Amino acid sequence: MNKKNGIGAENGRTITSRGISFPWVIVILSTALLMVVSMYNYTYGVFFKPIADEFGWSRAVVSGGYSVRCLVAAVSVVPMGYWADRYGPRRVLLPSLIFIGICMMAMAKVTAIWQLYLIQGVGFGISTSGPFACITSTVAKWHDTKRGLALGIAAAGIGLSSIIFPPMATYLIQAVNWQFAIFILGVIILVVGIPASFFMKDPPNEKGEQPKDIPQGIVGAWSALPRFVKNRTFFAIVIIFFLTNCVGYLLLNHFVNYATDIGLTALAAAGMMSIMGVASTIGRLGLGTFSDKIGAKKDAAICCLLIGLSFILLITKSTALMWVAVMIFGVGFGGTVPLAPAIMGERVNNQQLSTATAAASMGMFVGGAVGPWAGGIIFDRTGGYLWALLLGVGISIAAFIIVLCLPPIKTRLKSI
Repeated sequence: MNKKNGIGAENGRTITSRGISFPWVIVILSTALLMVVSMYNYTYGVFFKPIADEFGWSRAVVSGGYSVRCLVAAVSVVPMGYWADRYGPRRVLLPSLIFIGICMMAMAKVTAIWQLYLIQGVGFGISTSGPFACITSTVAKWHDTKRGLALGIAAAGIGLSSIIFPPMATYLIQAVNWQFAIFILGVIILVVGIPASFFMKDPPNEKGEQPKDIPQGIVGAWSALPRFVKNRTFFAIVIIFFLTNCVGYLLLNHFVNYATDIGLTALAAAGMMSIMGVASTIGRLGLGTFSDKIGAKKDAAICCLLIGLSFILLITKSTALMWVAVMIFGVGFGGTVPLAPAIMGERVNNQQLSTATAAASMGMFVGGAVGPWAGGIIFDRTGGYLWALLLGVGISIAAFIIVLCLPPIKTRLKSI
């Protein structure tokens, strides 16, 4: 080990000779970044009713803005992953976090539907497309061993986001108004996200090592994508993440609506969201570590079963069972978060991991678009969420079956 300037190298990874190693510094920074990046996902359900009530918009219209955001992100995510692989994560994260914070603050000025769709759909869609794949794949690159644990710790930031920010947003909405609340959250994103982004980087000799037959520029990412899509295993992985995120974001966007519709107070519903966040943190840490021992495939199957069971419990409308349901859902859906980079990390070389994780994330974003929109349409057509919850059960079962059909790992997928 070369100890010059207090820096050494172990298994190709730069580490500090004193204190915490740099790979784990990356994990800590990733935790903070994922916490603020995920803020809007977990608070949108809190802002949903105040926005709809103030302007008289239907739930399909309000949830449609979130769906547009996810579709835009699905289109943008592959180039973002390509940029991260080629130029390093910092060049993706820093402008993304700045733009997310600005968009969050701009939401406080929304007064028309076109403004909602422009800021939330296009603005958030582009700016939020890159960070998740970029952050999680960077963690995976730094950790060849204990990858599940490292990803679980980083993804715990998403759980912390769901613990901290829904109650904070609810309090600020009740104390002042929803515009003030969302503006303050935007400021928090900038204060936390910008400094943390400066220190994110790839391991030595990882950046810019794309194969020579890859076309240069962003077209390289898109022209290579069909190679992955033709692979049945990769396509199945995309479908799994589409299904799990479809039901996951359906519930995240409509849970507060559902809970208050059946008689719970807004604070009680926000409290359940926080418990969901605690459980999701446990799921990310516990199932992330568990995946190192049993493999990502079995881990994914457990997550699908837990998500399906949570929807069944919510159908009962029992307050006691709803508390159980949000805990089970939190563990199950939280456990899926580290799986995209973990599964792709088992099958793709590190030099392509951000691009591959981004490609797999397309399924996540499209699922995140379809789920909330479907929930809003079902509510507007039926006046309730029963059929949406039943749909969640069916989709979870379908995802479980596809997971069981994934072939064992033999060789890495052909490099893109």
